[in-house]
Amino acid sequence: MARRARGGGGGAAKAAVDGVKVEFVYADGAKDDVQLSGDWNDWKAIQMFHEGGGMWSVVTPVPPGPHEFKFIVDGEWKHSNRHPTIGIDETSLNNVRYVLPEPDLSAERDGIADPRSRARGQRASATAGGGGAPADPAPAADTKKKRFGK
Repeated sequence: MARRARGGGGGAAKAAVDGVKVEFVYADGAKDDVQLSGDWNDWKAIQMFHEGGGMWSVVTPVPPGPHEFKFIVDGEWKHSNRHPTIGIDETSLNNVRYVLPEPDLSAERDGIADPRSRARGQRASATAGGGGAPADPAPAADTKKKRFGK
């Protein structure tokens, strides 16, 4: 279960606004502790939570774009073989992830993202004295009949 930080100055609220909630998982073996560290927060450690069965996870806000990260496992910096890596050799490898921006759901709420809504709106304006061609094309069945001579 994820834990929430309490208190202080609204920093957590600002971070949530500045990033997309991303889940990171470490399942490559740890005795006592795993932390996440990445370039999006100047490599400050973020405590991960033991989920059982050797799995650790955390959900944290990350700005959209490419990001490098590593895990601190029982006090030792490690990359995971379960995530893509970037670097020259074993000593310089970091994990890498590209974070996509969250979709703008407000457009869907307003009916803008749904092409059918847009077509309905155009049809209404064309029939409301807009003077253009009718918005509804001939039904597909009629088109087939004409095309195939039936």
